[in-house]
Amino acid sequence: MIKNIGVVGAGSVGSVLISRLYPAYKEHFCLLASGDRSERLRKSGICINDETLTPTVCSDVSQGIALDLVIIAVKSYSLDSVIEDIRPLLQKDTIILPLLNGITATERLKEAFPENRVLYGVMIRTDAHRTGHKVYYTTPGEVQLGYAYNNPVRPEVEQVCQYLRNAGINANIYEDMKRIQWRKWMLNTGGSQAAVEIGVECGYFEQVDEIVEIIRLCIDEIVELAKAEKVNITTEDRDDIIKFLLGYPAHKKMSMLQDVEAGRPIEIEEYAGTVVRLGKKHGIPTPANRFIYLSIAAKKKVSELKRHM
Repeated sequence: MIKNIGVVGAGSVGSVLISRLYPAYKEHFCLLASGDRSERLRKSGICINDETLTPTVCSDVSQGIALDLVIIAVKSYSLDSVIEDIRPLLQKDTIILPLLNGITATERLKEAFPENRVLYGVMIRTDAHRTGHKVYYTTPGEVQLGYAYNNPVRPEVEQVCQYLRNAGINANIYEDMKRIQWRKWMLNTGGSQAAVEIGVECGYFEQVDEIVEIIRLCIDEIVELAKAEKVNITTEDRDDIIKFLLGYPAHKKMSMLQDVEAGRPIEIEEYAGTVVRLGKKHGIPTPANRFIYLSIAAKKKVSELKRHM
């Protein structure tokens, strides 16, 4: 039975979850944070849709909070430090649900916590965005979760799903979560990287054929990698994802573009970087993603150099 829950990360995705889980579970809910971040959260709380929430912040095992479920909702580049932060706070029966972009988080967490049950998870269709230390959203989206394959569904997966639903979160279990996770990775690797490379909102995707071709080239490489990795992804998934991106609201900005414009770190290693690494592993050429990787990485470095001139 799941009673106590901890959430790591109070960005866009994390804040959507916090806004539902904290009111539902109160004293059984906590934020996991360390160092200066824990002090800031204790002092100022979290502002979501202009409402300030002040949940318990857990940063030390001496606080005596026994966690049944931990949800990790941080950027992929922060995962290694998060692993070390939460290590003292986990028990052997703590379930871990990562909701990170990309396809590497679950495996990295399994390696770090081999005795724990680590699920696959993604958050989709939320319009949450961060402005400074505030997060706003109108569409909370959907949490998709499970083990790699869920036929039959194991009891702990059903418990996690029901726990989230009881807090008003749209949570669902999918039979093939590897496929689900790869589909979102394809969307971000195509759509987010094209948006950053060209520097445009999503409305331009439908108007400029060349942008769609960039997206397609990036995703096609993932389709080839999926065959080598034995993930059930086809060109039909590619076409479905491109159609989905073309239907985005015109004013919407992909999250990585928001990060670039705000001067925050970006997840290029989890997108193009992972494509290039898997391509080398399987001997599959990945020129589109390699170019995107080099181009975006170079732009970030030039921007940093200019700031220090």
